[in-house]
Amino acid sequence: MDLFDLIEMIWSQRVIIVVVFLLLFAAGAVASILMLDRSYEAKARLLVLLDDEDLTPGAAGSGDGFILEQVMQSEAEILNSEAVRRRALETIGPAAILPAGGTEARALRALRQGFAVQRAPNASVLIPVFEGDDPGRSEMILNAIVDAYIAYRQVVLTGDGASGISERRIQADTAHAIALASLDTFLQEHDITDYEADRSAAITRVSTLQNQLLTAQSEAQAASSAASAMAARVSGMPETIELYVESSAENQLAELRLERERLLARYLETAPAVIAINREISELEEFIAGGGVAGLGNTRTGVNEVRSALVEEQMRQEVRASSQTSLAAALRRQLRAAQQEIQRLRDLAPEFRRLAQDVAATETAATGLATQQAEAEARQSLVPGSADAVRIVERAYAPPEGSSLKKLGIAASFVFAAGTAILLGLLRGYWINHVSPNAPARPLPRGQSAGRAAHNGPQPMPSHVAGVPVLIRTPQQREALARR
Repeated sequence: MDLFDLIEMIWSQRVIIVVVFLLLFAAGAVASILMLDRSYEAKARLLVLLDDEDLTPGAAGSGDGFILEQVMQSEAEILNSEAVRRRALETIGPAAILPAGGTEARALRALRQGFAVQRAPNASVLIPVFEGDDPGRSEMILNAIVDAYIAYRQVVLTGDGASGISERRIQADTAHAIALASLDTFLQEHDITDYEADRSAAITRVSTLQNQLLTAQSEAQAASSAASAMAARVSGMPETIELYVESSAENQLAELRLERERLLARYLETAPAVIAINREISELEEFIAGGGVAGLGNTRTGVNEVRSALVEEQMRQEVRASSQTSLAAALRRQLRAAQQEIQRLRDLAPEFRRLAQDVAATETAATGLATQQAEAEARQSLVPGSADAVRIVERAYAPPEGSSLKKLGIAASFVFAAGTAILLGLLRGYWINHVSPNAPARPLPRGQSAGRAAHNGPQPMPSHVAGVPVLIRTPQQREALARR
């Protein structure tokens, strides 16, 4: 089949095509006129300011470097968020969106279907659009959405206040007070002032007592050894000793010598008086030297002072040894008590650690919430407009003439009716001419006459004609194929 065959097929079915076209076109045109109402599209324009000193617009983006595309995309997402639509719905109510009545869910669906956000190319301008069936209602709804977006954006960027954080902080402070009271009760029950300080003091005391005990033991041993050595020396010493012995022979000898000196002062050595006294002195000296006066005279005895001093030192060392021994015993008792205290504190360590961790955790949480509350209050105390980086360039406006899709619907009905009618005509013509049993015989291929075909005899049935596969054969072709 070629183009001429298609034209012929369409022309042969022109009546059916015209009838189908008129029916479909009339139905589509009537439906477009009756069902497609006039719509009113309200538009507004919002300018997003990008100030390097004010990072608030950048908070809607991502990362540290906020480019125009990121900021505009973030602002568009906030504007087109469900939270903004819900705020707008709470402001105007479902009746303003659905005058005929409807639920909140239907009103939200109408807002979602009629609202869209457009962006000006290479400009920091957002164009919110709302399409409705009434210009005034479209403007009112779009203005409510824009106002809700401005308010919600302020909340998103500066926070919703410190009320929620304040309640959480009160809860954290209460938990911290409970944990601290539990820790104080634990310390009082176990007679502990400060666990870490008491534990460090107990360890230091044990170390000090051990050093003192070693010192006392060494001094006691040294004193005992010294007392033993002195006792050995004292045992071999007399308790009393002779101090001195007095006799008259020595006194007489001294007197004779003095007399001799007086005589020499008056006489010569050869004088008879001097010779006589010299003889007396010599005889008395020989008598004393010969031991003639031993045991004679007055003898004086007394206490052995050396032995007394050693005895006193021995007693002092024994006392010292006894005192150091007693001190060592007392230090041992104190050392055992200190070691028991350390063991008691070690046994209490798990419970103390748990309570201390509760106190530290609750204190950290309370401190963090206090910081957050201060930051939230600081953000709330900013001057109005500190986070208002969006300016309303143009409020919502809907053209009074509106726009209608009736012409577009009629044009679409025309195209659909024409295409459907032609397609049905082609299918019907193809069925009648090629598929139906009563289809007429097809003409021979171009360039082949009837005489040439008879001369050549029965020709094989071609499987392709002009490069197109043969899908359907005429009754005559089928009979000829059967005879062969």
